[in-house]
Amino acid sequence: MSAVAKNVIVIGAGIAGLVCAHRLNQLGCEVTVLEKSAGVGGRLATRRVQGTWVDHGAQYFKVRDQQFARFTQQLIDNGIIEPWTTPIFRLLGGKLYPPPLEDCQTRYICPLGMTAIAKFLAVELQKTQKIMHNVRITAVAVSGNKWQLRSDRHEVFSANVVVSTVPAPQFLPLFGSALAPNPSLVDTVASVQFVPSLAVMAGYDIEQTVPESWYAVQGEDDPMLGWMCLNSQKAGGGETAPVFVFHSTSGYAQQSLEETNLEIAGKPILTQLGNLFAKWLETPVWWQVHRWRYALVAEPLSMACLIADKPLPLVCAGDWCGGNNLESAYLSGWSAADAVLDLLSG
Repeated sequence: MSAVAKNVIVIGAGIAGLVCAHRLNQLGCEVTVLEKSAGVGGRLATRRVQGTWVDHGAQYFKVRDQQFARFTQQLIDNGIIEPWTTPIFRLLGGKLYPPPLEDCQTRYICPLGMTAIAKFLAVELQKTQKIMHNVRITAVAVSGNKWQLRSDRHEVFSANVVVSTVPAPQFLPLFGSALAPNPSLVDTVASVQFVPSLAVMAGYDIEQTVPESWYAVQGEDDPMLGWMCLNSQKAGGGETAPVFVFHSTSGYAQQSLEETNLEIAGKPILTQLGNLFAKWLETPVWWQVHRWRYALVAEPLSMACLIADKPLPLVCAGDWCGGNNLESAYLSGWSAADAVLDLLSG
């Protein structure tokens, strides 16, 4: 392969994009990651707030695949993750129930926040300045044998192969016109639907006592609350003030999707918590709200990534390919790197 033929752009520095770029970089490909935000991780997100941190995206992960298990062991060996033994209670009919006995698979968390996993993957890429931040791609075109990507700052990036890891609904507005010669790919991506969620991060007075049954709660039939977690317990607990993260249901988030004031959208969730558990949950000392417009894929595709060779080599990857969790995002990124290598050698 010539040096020019090895030029690859990866859009998105979430787990899928980082895994793909990390592997291609190790194999000697010329790879650049374009990320619209100032950080890495995507929905593997940790926010620094009020002198602490809160995981307001992915909360934990499990391991099933052997390839992912090897990566998990790397993370353990480097002190990035640790097992999380907190039982996840079920909220059903307004009451809390302990987890079923068969719910015994090991879960993992990051004691310094889930973004640490992404930062671990990004280290080598950042050393060689292969991740460009605050680059939002607004237009895509084909020019000869290269993709041309234009940013909102009027920068133009060229590549022989593009790996897109953005959510499917954001992909088509960018690539739809350029992919007119490949309608089957367009139709496949268009079939992927995402559901939204609101994440409410809230800190409370240190005097408040939190029952262990509140440490992690999965809402099963509540119209508003989908998830509740005592984030400060994940961070080590001790004598710190309680900090929670609450995730709304997709149904509630959908109803408030166009609300521009996120506090207005988040306040009813706090009110519902007061009704369900204790009144003091309604009035945190501080709170913030984050909207995940593309929180989870409603029905993931059955393949780990999408591959196209026309009009030019293109790979789509992300947790919407093959699953909807951290493991599937990792495996999608790994498969995307394999696909790129095949396209380059074809």
